[in-house]
Amino acid sequence: MSTVAPFLLVAGALLSGTTASMADEAETKGGLKITSDDGNFSASLGGRIHFDTYLFDTDIEDPVSTTDFRRARITLKGNIYDWKYVLEQDFAGGSTGRGFRDVFIAHKFLNGEVRIGQFKPFRSMAEMTSSNEITMLERPFSSAAGLYEGFQFQQGIGWTGVLDCFTLGFMAFNLRDAGTVRNEGVGAAGRLAWHPINTDYATLHLGTALNFENPNLDSKDITAEADYAGRRGPTQLIALSPGDLGDDVSTVSLELAGSYGPLYFQSEFVVGDYEADYYLSELDFEDEFGAPPPFFCDPDLGCYIGDQHVRTWYIQGSWMITGEHKTYSEKRGAFNSARPSGNGLWGGAWELTARYDTMQNRDIYKLEANSAQIGLNYYANRNVRVMLNLIFGDDEFTGDNTNQLGLRVQMAW
Repeated sequence: MSTVAPFLLVAGALLSGTTASMADEAETKGGLKITSDDGNFSASLGGRIHFDTYLFDTDIEDPVSTTDFRRARITLKGNIYDWKYVLEQDFAGGSTGRGFRDVFIAHKFLNGEVRIGQFKPFRSMAEMTSSNEITMLERPFSSAAGLYEGFQFQQGIGWTGVLDCFTLGFMAFNLRDAGTVRNEGVGAAGRLAWHPINTDYATLHLGTALNFENPNLDSKDITAEADYAGRRGPTQLIALSPGDLGDDVSTVSLELAGSYGPLYFQSEFVVGDYEADYYLSELDFEDEFGAPPPFFCDPDLGCYIGDQHVRTWYIQGSWMITGEHKTYSEKRGAFNSARPSGNGLWGGAWELTARYDTMQNRDIYKLEANSAQIGLNYYANRNVRVMLNLIFGDDEFTGDNTNQLGLRVQMAW
């Protein structure tokens, strides 16, 4: 049976079988939603399609230009009495388990909700921004696209909510998602965002986050990796803490962002500590990191890898040429993409974007990767967007300077 069939069976059961008496008409404004007559059962169906094209200007590395379904998701969510559920499957992610994204049950508590299941830990503004809303094709290095490589969605329990002008989130999680093997690794994350200014024209955001991971037994390696020339391009390993040695990894971050009319900016600075105590042969070091070790290696034991301190930061911004304003989501503590006013060319909205992104291992000489990007976004309407990015990659460790031209056509509903 395909991965699509089980998901559609569940959707059909929730939409048609949760109660014998359904509402006479489905609500279709902005999507499909069905609610029972007594209001105790509801289900809405959404999704997204992100289709990408990657063209490379190669240097030392030689990535292949290609096309890719970056995301192809169906999202089912609703309520059963006073409990909420979310079931999201990304068919571009592989098998059923590997394709699970947000899959959780939630209940209201204080001014927020308690979640149980699989979802994103609260540790990065970039992570809290939906893939439908991100400014560039990919998130910066301070996210699961770099610092939290392979750990975007985790299984556990958490709470998120809004108290006055603060957005908070806490989560305790297992170091696995539905697509990985069971292990005994655990972690915790927390984030606090403050929006002292949030009007229809201007927003100021400040935030901080903490993250801790303790792998052991069968946990996979915890790594920080930089896709400095974009997705499907070359990757530079920045730090590695072996999962089977039980070495802790922790990060602390600061956030600063804001918008004023058609202008918007966002920045994060993160410090990460990767505990390590192991040896690699010179050949294994070069295989892992892409270049010979820049330090002395013992002829018998090999190259010693100790604790590694990682720093990453980015600054990105945009200008809505057609005058629209990026709004702020207090629930997520992150910015939404602009909504077209209909005054632009072809009736849509146009946005100029730019970002500088860098990540560095402070304990291995010149182990650093950088990415400079410029882009143009066209919003045909609230649901359809076209994104064009020119990415200038720089791997200081290997000397590679591969560049990428990336194009995305996306629809979300």
